[in-house]
Amino acid sequence: MALVTFSLENRSLKLDSASDIAPYIEQLHKLDGLEAIDLSGNTFGVDACTALAEALKTKKSLKEAKLADMFTGRLKDEIPACLSILFRALLELPDLHTIDLSDNAFGLSAVDPLADFLSKHIPLQHLYLANNGFGPIAGSKVALALKLLATAKKEAKSKYSLETVICGRNRLENGSMEAWSACFAANTDIKEIRLYQNGIRQEGIRHLLTTGLFNSKKLQKLDLQDNTFTVMGALALAKVLPNWSDELVELGIGDCLLSSRGGEVLGKALLEAGKFPNLKVLRLQYNEIDLNGVQLLKEALVANLVALERLELNGNKFSEDDSIVTEILDIFDGRGFGELDNLSDMEEESEAEEEDEEDEEEEESEEELEREETEEREEIEELAEAIEKYAEVENNEEDPVDEDGREDDEFAVKVGKLSV
Repeated sequence: MALVTFSLENRSLKLDSASDIAPYIEQLHKLDGLEAIDLSGNTFGVDACTALAEALKTKKSLKEAKLADMFTGRLKDEIPACLSILFRALLELPDLHTIDLSDNAFGLSAVDPLADFLSKHIPLQHLYLANNGFGPIAGSKVALALKLLATAKKEAKSKYSLETVICGRNRLENGSMEAWSACFAANTDIKEIRLYQNGIRQEGIRHLLTTGLFNSKKLQKLDLQDNTFTVMGALALAKVLPNWSDELVELGIGDCLLSSRGGEVLGKALLEAGKFPNLKVLRLQYNEIDLNGVQLLKEALVANLVALERLELNGNKFSEDDSIVTEILDIFDGRGFGELDNLSDMEEESEAEEEDEEDEEEEESEEELEREETEEREEIEELAEAIEKYAEVENNEEDPVDEDGREDDEFAVKVGKLSV
C-alpha cells in the first residue's frame, strides 16, 4: 500500500520567503495522515524553512522525509540556520524513522545542527547522508552523534533501532574511523552500512571492521567499495566474516586493492567461515585478485555461497579465457540461478608485479600486523581525546576549511596520523 505522500521532487523551485512557499504549505495542510514528504531538488531559504517547519511539526504521522539537494546556491550561513529550524520541527514527530539528507553541501560549517539532531532523534532507523562534503572532522561529529543516539534510544526504551547508515562520498578517511567504530559498536542492531568512496585506507578499514563491526551480528549489507584494503584489510575482514554469516546478503568491496594475497585471504575466509545461506551479491571487481584467489572463491562458492546470485570479478588479474571462469559459470548453470559479471577489463600480472607482491607479503607478515595494531591503539586514544576536545569548540569559531576543502587545524593534523 502506497504511503500518503507530499512531493515537490525535482521541481527546481527557489523558495526564499514565506509567501513563496505559501501555496505549497496550503497543499500540505490539506493532506490528512501524511506519511512521506519529498522536497528534494529545490532550494529553500531561512524564511521559507520557518514556514515549512511550522507546517511539518503538525504532521505527527510522518514516517519518511526526503530532504536531499535542498540548498543549492544558498550562502554558507543560511544552511545551518535552515537546518536548525527544520530539525526542531522534526524532533516533534514521533514516528519519523527515515531521513534522507544526501547531496547537501554541509561540510564542517553546517554539521553542528545536524549532529545535535541526530543525537536526539530517537525514532531514527534509516539515515541517508551521501555526498555531503563532511571530511574527517565533520564525519567524526556525525558518527559520535549516532553513538549518543544509541544511548538515548536505550534510555527511552525505543522500539526503533538504528538499522541503516549510508554515508558514502564524504571523505571520511582514516581520521574518522575511531568515531565510526564507536558508532557501530554502540548500534549493534545495524543491518545496512554503506561507506563507499571515502578515502579510507587499510589501517582505518582494519579498525572499522575489527572494533566497530565485529559484533554486528545482524549485518545484512556492507558496501566499502572504492576504499583501500590491501592484505591488512583482507585479514581484518577474514576475522569478522564468521560473525555475519547467518544474515549477510550483500558484500561490496570492489575497487579496494585487496592484492593477490588479499584475494587468497578472503577466498580462504569464505571457505572456512561456514555457510552463508543468504549471501546473494559479492562485489570484488578491480582488486588484483589472481587465479589462486579465484580458485579459493570457486571452492567457497561450491561449499558455502549456496544462495549467491551475482559474483563480480571484472578487472582482476586472470583471463576471461581461463578454465576457472567456465567452472564458475557451470556452477551457476547447475543451480539454475546466479551470474558472473562481464569480464571485459581483466589485467595480466607481469613478472615485476609478481616480485612486488612477494615483497609485500614479506613486509605484511602477521608479526608486523600485530605491532601495527599496538601502535594504532595508542594513536586511537589520542584521536578520541582530540575528537572530544573539538566537539567542545563554540559554533562561532572560524571555519577551518581551506579553498581545497581540506581541514588544516590542529585536529586535522592529529587525525592525519592514520591518513597514510
